[in-house]
Amino acid sequence: MDVSPLLSPEVVAELREDLRRDWFITENDEYRLELELIWSPPNPLHPNHEMLELDSIENPQKRGHKIPYIDTWKEYLFYNKATVFYGTQSATNMVGRNGPVILGGIWNAWSDALGREPQIQLDEFFAVPGYYEHICAQVRKTVEENNRANALIKLCKPWPDPRYFKLHLICEALIVVFDEYKSVAAEKHADGFRHYDDVAQNQSIILALTGHENGLSAPISFESLKDKALPLARSEDMGTIDVIRIPLQVGVHFVANLLLREEAAFPESVVAGPHISREADHPFVKWEREAQDYGEERLAHAQAQGKIEPFTTVAAVKKAVLHHRVDMYPLESYASYPFKLGWI
Repeated sequence: MDVSPLLSPEVVAELREDLRRDWFITENDEYRLELELIWSPPNPLHPNHEMLELDSIENPQKRGHKIPYIDTWKEYLFYNKATVFYGTQSATNMVGRNGPVILGGIWNAWSDALGREPQIQLDEFFAVPGYYEHICAQVRKTVEENNRANALIKLCKPWPDPRYFKLHLICEALIVVFDEYKSVAAEKHADGFRHYDDVAQNQSIILALTGHENGLSAPISFESLKDKALPLARSEDMGTIDVIRIPLQVGVHFVANLLLREEAAFPESVVAGPHISREADHPFVKWEREAQDYGEERLAHAQAQGKIEPFTTVAAVKKAVLHHRVDMYPLESYASYPFKLGWI
């Protein structure tokens, strides 16, 4: 239904923009809640926690040896992630219900390093939790062979388009190990909230190079991190593995700078770049189209219910069609704290 005869063009334009924002707020909240589940350690009391748990299969190269493996339908989680975040059992056992707090600190540091929040249309983020070298090889093989039929059945939704969802080369070259969680009694600040950064700044991670740097613009070096290095605090012999322990937030910034370096060297590979982001099937364009369709459906539904008539006030129409009244309440009231209520 066309509401144009009932409302002025200016009001219709304002409503459509509000409805677009309404749709994006909902999608943003749903995405962050899904991310929270993916970053929450397994818990028998919370079966919806979806952090990757590695299975194992026989190594075809070495009889009697096993290699890590993940279900094919979970491979999409690796796409458009700069690296992988391997939480050891000792750390995840200690994290417990504070997984979202760690995620919130990483989200803040990643956004600060890039100068923007992650582009959720592309499922772009610092890392996917859960890793091993052979897993990246498995994911790469699936991407190269375009072998997604079985995964599509299990996922029950369209498989990510390989033009816009890819496995970053950095993801194969560098891993992040979170092997110890330091409990922090985060107190409320003057603004009434606990801050993720108060917890994040007390955590450390291990960065390790895998040796798989083919295709990168330059080798990865930890030289710039040496003055920020912390004691490794591990008893096992690391041999020739190039590793370093650094503060969590420093590590997130280091990985972000690597990503920016590779994007500058290979601008044609940037899936959010202007050369590709205007394509009809690009997630940016599809989201805008879906937001517009949502707005028209909401307006038509309200009119069909008799809530939009001649001389209906703008406030009355907004009350009828909007889920998020940003004209009355600040945006933060709706979308600021999806990882853990009361934290920023």
